[in-house]
Amino acid sequence: MTDIALANVWNYYLSLEEDIYATSRFIEPRGQEKTFSYEFLKLIVLSCTEVESVLKIICKEVTGKEGGNIAEYKNMVLSAFPKIVNAEVYVPRWGQEIKPFAGWDTGKLLWWDSYVEIKHNRDNGFQSATYHNAVFALAALYILIHYLAKIIDYRIEAGISKYFISPYAFRFVISSPLRQLPDFETGNPVPVKGGVGGTMKVYKQANEPKEAREGDIWIKSEGL
Repeated sequence: MTDIALANVWNYYLSLEEDIYATSRFIEPRGQEKTFSYEFLKLIVLSCTEVESVLKIICKEVTGKEGGNIAEYKNMVLSAFPKIVNAEVYVPRWGQEIKPFAGWDTGKLLWWDSYVEIKHNRDNGFQSATYHNAVFALAALYILIHYLAKIIDYRIEAGISKYFISPYAFRFVISSPLRQLPDFETGNPVPVKGGVGGTMKVYKQANEPKEAREGDIWIKSEGL
């Protein structure tokens, strides 16, 4: 994936973020997170469609295979990034810290199941079109984009989230994130696709260059 393509994905995310931000003019999230509406339905469908697209890209970058459904994405992503279940963001408007992928290693994602229900059974699934599911779907997209940026070594500078507070984001042009994504902390192997031999593991250290070798291929990676 090119830097320009990822920048376009991020800009699309920002447009969805603007939409959920605007809903706060009409619905106060605190205590009403189970409120359902057509606007939340739209946000869930658009966010989850983009989640699926980014999952497919991540799988392609890491394994060389795109995968074709959520079960395949789950197996590929959790094999490479098992700690994504701990990735979190804070939602100031709601006053909640959430982990959109929590429990994925042991079961299903409830917000994703709600999306499937809405998609295939609009009449009976409408009550699942809640703020709660919309914000979880959008947070999942936010985290996946940051994972993808790490995988392809791209720094997101096109804009800072107005809806989520995250320790993984670059707050200023010359600063580093307060914390690395769970699977990219110091010493964690980062799987990347490359070379004739296919997938290699490159040890990318925070704030420290590192060389890794697999077979006859040398890679020097600047610290992320």
